[in-house]
Amino acid sequence: MYCLKTFGGTMNEEQKYLFDLHGYVVIPGVLSAQQLRECNHELDRLEQTDPADYPEPLCLGQERTKENLYISNILEASPVFHTLIDPPSVIDVVAEVTGGPYRLNHTYTIYRWAGGFTGLHMHGTPVIPKCQYRCHNGQMISTLTKVVFPMIDCDEDDGCFAVIPGAHKSNFPKPWDNHPENNPALVPVPARAGDAIIFTEALTHGSTVSRSGRPRRTLYYCYSVGHMPDWGGQGLNFSKRIYENLDEEKRKVLMLK
Repeated sequence: MYCLKTFGGTMNEEQKYLFDLHGYVVIPGVLSAQQLRECNHELDRLEQTDPADYPEPLCLGQERTKENLYISNILEASPVFHTLIDPPSVIDVVAEVTGGPYRLNHTYTIYRWAGGFTGLHMHGTPVIPKCQYRCHNGQMISTLTKVVFPMIDCDEDDGCFAVIPGAHKSNFPKPWDNHPENNPALVPVPARAGDAIIFTEALTHGSTVSRSGRPRRTLYYCYSVGHMPDWGGQGLNFSKRIYENLDEEKRKVLMLK
């Protein structure tokens, strides 16, 4: 796992090299203890709420099971989630690896319990139109870049985020299926609450299998090239109301450019 120290400017040459090489970076300590408390308080409430009572546009992105809960459009659940739109150390990376105008395209949260996992998906080959990565004349271009915010410390046996490093540039099909335990090249990416894992969506990624019985709870903020409309799948769309509830700087991050 490669961690970047929190920084307030553009990515340096070492940081660019590691993101291009592996497809992801980890920035420790992005969120404050107060932000974690406030976000977890709201996530506690949603975990106990009947999905039929979610405020629009929140909805289930997948069927709820005893192992997994996926809620789309988490940004609109509470103003406490608005502070995660543009942490400077995160936005610096997003701006650099997008290679041009970018926008916050969609958000969601995943809760995970014993036995749950996210199957591996995405890869450099075949090309997926919405999720591409390339580097041209020293400029990275990631058409969709995701930021993972663990709300609870998450280790390998807790079902942590996991990747096949470098797979965003692979020229050959992945020779294994999508179950994490059948992929010998898979690398777990454990992280602490408040860290930020930033990766290009073109990278093969998913999670390890949760074995510990401890819960996993994670927020996902997903930034696309500026002209890409809302993702749409799994009910991922911003409401018109969200633009009225944000300050001008945060509103700009969501808008098409």
